[in-house]
Amino acid sequence: MNKNLITFFLLTLFLTTSCVSKQDQYTNVEIAYEDGYNFFVANDLGRNGYYQQKAVAKVMGELAEDIDIEFIADAGDTHHWNGVQSVHDPLWMTNFETIYDHPELMVEWYAILGNHEYHGNTQALIDYSNISRRWVMPARYYTKTIVPDEGDEDEYSTVKVFFIDTTPLIDKYYEEGDEYPDVLNQDSTLQLRWLEEELAKSTEQFKIVIGHHPIYVSEKKRVDEQSLIEKLDPLLRKYNIDLYVAGHSHTFQHLTKPGTNINYVVNGSASLSREPIKGPDTRFCSSDEGFSIISIGKDKLKMTFINYLGNPIYQFEVKK
Repeated sequence: MNKNLITFFLLTLFLTTSCVSKQDQYTNVEIAYEDGYNFFVANDLGRNGYYQQKAVAKVMGELAEDIDIEFIADAGDTHHWNGVQSVHDPLWMTNFETIYDHPELMVEWYAILGNHEYHGNTQALIDYSNISRRWVMPARYYTKTIVPDEGDEDEYSTVKVFFIDTTPLIDKYYEEGDEYPDVLNQDSTLQLRWLEEELAKSTEQFKIVIGHHPIYVSEKKRVDEQSLIEKLDPLLRKYNIDLYVAGHSHTFQHLTKPGTNINYVVNGSASLSREPIKGPDTRFCSSDEGFSIISIGKDKLKMTFINYLGNPIYQFEVKK
């Protein structure tokens, strides 16, 4: 590890590792740096507006009125239950277009595939980039570089975001290939080779990897994903990434592990939450539905969890 890059975890809102209820909230929090670069993270969206999806979408739009956001990262499962069949599937309207219709949400949505998309036609999500002006998914895995504009170098740092496709990295989906037919056509070795090459050549100050499935998670329905512990986590540790952000669990969680400075984040579901469990490495967890905002400043970034009521319920900061 480069000893000149020391990550400090500043857990400014909660001093315990207890999970919080839907009634808990925290106020008077600065969720974005002045002149910083901001973007939302949302996932597990598509339930035709039900299970708090409309409430979360409303809060996203209202917050974007007050804080400039550059884009939205969609961490998968845009479409429950069985994905979509084509770019003309009506679910595009009822799960996405008519739900996230606030003017301030008409920014680019950088998307990845979730496991539910693998029930349907995964290529349709890539092809929808040619239909929707705001839907951006150039491939199953890709990168986005954040670089300050000329004259703004003192406002925020450079960041590389790696959008990956985790379903083909998990063994159980191949064992259930009749339910996830598109996964059988994927080459997980090729994706991991690509990811290592991209991580190795990255010179940006911060590195964020976004995938649908958590590597580590503590909740009633799911446990740590052994396939990702074996295949993905060693790469993240080798190249000292700062954040691994996932969805899938339908809970908010922030975890840290011995031997690494990586922040493992489970981003809360934008519709239908589940109950988390406090584990030994859990810094925070909540069953609230919601989304997150990542704000990038100069030599620092912070991530804030926002619940479906519009309340910031947790925040942590990473400094270089």
